[in-house]
Amino acid sequence: MPQTLTNNNVRGNPYRIRDPHNSSLVEIWLVSAVVTVLVIRFYLYLTGYPQVGGDTLHIAHMLWGGLGMVIAFGFLLLFASSIWKPLAALVGGIGFGTFIDELGKFITKDNDYFYRPTIAVMYGVFIVLYFVARYFDRRREPTEADHLYLAAQGVAWQAIGKLDKRRQEEALASLNASGNSSAIATHLRELLENAEIVEESEQSRILSIRDKAAALYWRAVRHHWLLPIVVGLFIIRALEIIVTLVIGIFVTGEYDLGDGISVSELLSFAAGAVTGFLAVLGLVMIIRRQRVLALQAFAASTVVALLFGQFFAFATEQFVAMIGLVLNLIILGVLRLALSVENDRFLDEGEAEEDQNPRTGLGKFL
Repeated sequence: MPQTLTNNNVRGNPYRIRDPHNSSLVEIWLVSAVVTVLVIRFYLYLTGYPQVGGDTLHIAHMLWGGLGMVIAFGFLLLFASSIWKPLAALVGGIGFGTFIDELGKFITKDNDYFYRPTIAVMYGVFIVLYFVARYFDRRREPTEADHLYLAAQGVAWQAIGKLDKRRQEEALASLNASGNSSAIATHLRELLENAEIVEESEQSRILSIRDKAAALYWRAVRHHWLLPIVVGLFIIRALEIIVTLVIGIFVTGEYDLGDGISVSELLSFAAGAVTGFLAVLGLVMIIRRQRVLALQAFAASTVVALLFGQFFAFATEQFVAMIGLVLNLIILGVLRLALSVENDRFLDEGEAEEDQNPRTGLGKFL
């Protein structure tokens, strides 16, 4: 009779198994939704708010948003591979942003797209979604069952002949983190360690591009000019925010707490203060030579600026806000790449320092 493989009586809840990449997927979804709202409003502003559909019909772009969300659901429902998740998050975010952009028409009696509180309402929706996602992501640490399930995903990639070095290392790291020594864990380890790794030429294009970008990052890290550029950018950001807040409080009276302050002004002030604080925190981490914590703080500062600060900037100066939007997206992309590469290095070298683990510290909140 064949040997029965046991797992030391590990009993996991199938409804609570978590994907360690969910945080970045939620971020992709939210950022793409926010960017879509801003891009649509900027485009309509430039083109004079045209009406699609002629004299009789009005084809609201909310409908295209619904189509985008349907396509995203299709990626998740029709395909088993997790490789579609990032694309589903991106397309779904674009769809949701296109959908919610017309919120003003559906909360006013006269279908007013330009209803001023709409931006604040959308902002509140994004805030709630962001923190609900963070709550579910942080409410508990990964369990032994979570780690075993994630390790088994590596075998699934092996079964279709697409197990690359990075996925093998992630699966083995999950197996090690489980601490499980059962027959199933032993069998998984044997399969993963003896697996045939696909050549770089056989990798998916996405992974090939990522590997090239990682190599470029490490070449840049080895040059002494990179750190001054990063520090310089965030010094400028921190000073800009601090000066803006000081002028708003003591010069222009924009944030005059004694004379009364509107909700939008208060939220704008709070977003700027948090963005500036995180930028300064990152600079402190750079001085203390804690590169990963610095990258996490800079990324958090950029996320706050994108999700929250850009809304209020766009409400006052659309063109300047679009420039800031593009710059923030570029900065966030570079920082996400850097943190991803640092995580790979942590897995490869098994560093003991907890503050160098991209999944700890501020990494729990990103």
